[in-house]
Amino acid sequence: MGKGRVIGLISGKGGVGKTTLSVNLGVALQQMGQEVTVVDADFAASNLGVYLGRYDHPVKIQDVLEDEADVESAMFRHQSGLKAITSGNEINQVEPDTSALKDILFEASKNSDYVLVDCPPGLDSNVEEIIKACDELLIITTPTQTAGINAAQIIEKCKELKKPVLGTVVNKVEGRPDKELVEREVEMMTECHVLSQIAYDSEFKESLFENMPLVLFNEYNEAVIQINELAAELAGLQYEKPSFVDLKRKFRWLKKTLSR
Repeated sequence: MGKGRVIGLISGKGGVGKTTLSVNLGVALQQMGQEVTVVDADFAASNLGVYLGRYDHPVKIQDVLEDEADVESAMFRHQSGLKAITSGNEINQVEPDTSALKDILFEASKNSDYVLVDCPPGLDSNVEEIIKACDELLIITTPTQTAGINAAQIIEKCKELKKPVLGTVVNKVEGRPDKELVEREVEMMTECHVLSQIAYDSEFKESLFENMPLVLFNEYNEAVIQINELAAELAGLQYEKPSFVDLKRKFRWLKKTLSR
């Protein structure tokens, strides 16, 4: 296997669902036959380990950055098939020296088709170094003006650093054009095409509680289908929606209602 693609999932502000999307997009790609490694580079607010239901892997990315461990020892295989490198939560680990990050991501990419990097929000020098360490960037935002403005700032920074932007993913879409930005407005605000829109769904919280990515929790969920479509587009593959999906959603809802 040659070098895989190193894609940073990044946003201008927190709370847009980068970690959730990193995990679920990774699982979707894995289910399409791709080898995927997810890396937590959000050192100040690391949550990747929580989303994977794995809190106790002894070697963290900070250990590798400080040359106290190698990449292989920091990597573990999740039950979904994903490989992951998580970040520590100790207060003395939130501002590590990131000068070796590009080398770490390169090493991870040797045995992966995709390395998805869960990046921190914002525009400080640490974020800039993480952007430089990635090959390509996927901008994650929500359909609000504040998130759109911050996304536009990140896109401008990527252009300044001459880093390719794959497009914008609008997350947590409720389908209420009277209350949120529509696709055309996001594109005008960010001067970047919208690659995908992902619906907001309460099952994201349910799947997190069950320590299971939503893609595995409910394959008929609207957001899951949209994530699968995004994965297929990134990989240049065909994706077929499950047959009779509306009927299966209704049956699942009825079964859950009756079991309460």
